[in-house]
Amino acid sequence: MNADTLAAASATPDPIDTNLQAARLAVQSVEARCKEAFLPLLNAHGIARVEIHYDGGGDEGTVGEVHAYDKDGDAALPSILCDHHSLEYNGQASTRTIALEDALAAFAENAVCARHAGWEDGEGACGTIAIEVASGAVTLTHNCRFIDYDTPEAEI
Repeated sequence: MNADTLAAASATPDPIDTNLQAARLAVQSVEARCKEAFLPLLNAHGIARVEIHYDGGGDEGTVGEVHAYDKDGDAALPSILCDHHSLEYNGQASTRTIALEDALAAFAENAVCARHAGWEDGEGACGTIAIEVASGAVTLTHNCRFIDYDTPEAEI
């Protein structure tokens, strides 16, 4: 392969990489829109932090246990509506208005699925999504479960 052919080959974008990058950008855009919807609502109701737990295994998974905290500790999430943004299987973004707690749980499920596809399969995984309302920081702590073997061998 000569230098011109090599340069042309390296300049041609890989369609898989291009599609993957576009998908990542779409997910980031939808996640940003979700945060723009729920962060002001949480802030207006004095919520400082939200933790959303998820747990999966045996081909099933649940996202729930949404816990809210104000500056003094446990707090109740307000019973209000919130816009929730998501990506459909066809790649189109959609918006629906649902209860704030449901919007937070759906946001968490979408975030986990986007980063850890199959988290509910086999031994499954569990974790927490923590939302720091003032800064807007969202941290996903993901714990994979797996079966491991230690196989010692001895000559007899």
